Amino acid sequence: AASAPSQRLLRMAPPSLHEALSSGRAPLVPWLRANLRAGLRDDATPAVAELVGEDSARFMQQQCALAACRSSNEEAGLRVDAVSGHIPDQPRRQARGPEYFFTYNLRFTNTGTRRVRVLGRQYDFREESGAMATQIRADLPEAAGVVGFTPLIAPGEAFEFGSGTVFSSRRGSVTGRFLVMVEPELTGVDGEVHEQMEKAELMLRFVYYKGLETERFYLPLGPLQFDTDVLCTA
Repeated sequence: AASAPSQRLLRMAPPSLHEALSSGRAPLVPWLRANLRAGLRDDATPAVAELVGEDSARFMQQQCALAACRSSNEEAGLRVDAVSGHIPDQPRRQARGPEYFFTYNLRFTNTGTRRVRVLGRQYDFREESGAMATQIRADLPEAAGVVGFTPLIAPGEAFEFGSGTVFSSRRGSVTGRFLVMVEPELTGVDGEVHEQMEKAELMLRFVYYKGLETERFYLPLGPLQFDTDVLCTA
């Protein structure tokens, strides 16, 4: 059965698309394709003809942009969801040309049965042209942790954080990956040392965790787009 549409989505959509977004409808894409074809005929009704109007086309373009500004990926029982948004009111340093400020939020969710810890990150931020904007490589100190944390995530729990970036173009993208380890079950002196290291300075903590003999894997960040037409929301 079709699920009820988001009320926010209905408020954003032009009236001509309310039928397609309402509960019990046919799938949106086939419905829209059929009605757009009908709207191009000379005998099209006003309601159907409205589907080929600028409002509907603009709305569908916005939805495509919104979809590109979200990503999700999962590996070995850990999922990462990401979303980006433009901050339009931030100042731009004109001496170097226009600069566009964006935020992005990431949420890690443990869907597996083992405790895991996120150790570090690698990012490639690219301009709309494909040129590198900024980069966090595995061999840089900035690669340690995520916003200063090496979060331990138990099954069913999540860790979320936000950050920001700047592009010189109105659109950009980021790809990357996260280094993750399976949390070891330590006892005795080893367990006490492990507990103390959780309070250590980030780089010391990072080096210690990487030296442990435990399973590690990489969680890729799904391709995430940045677009000035998709604004940051609270």
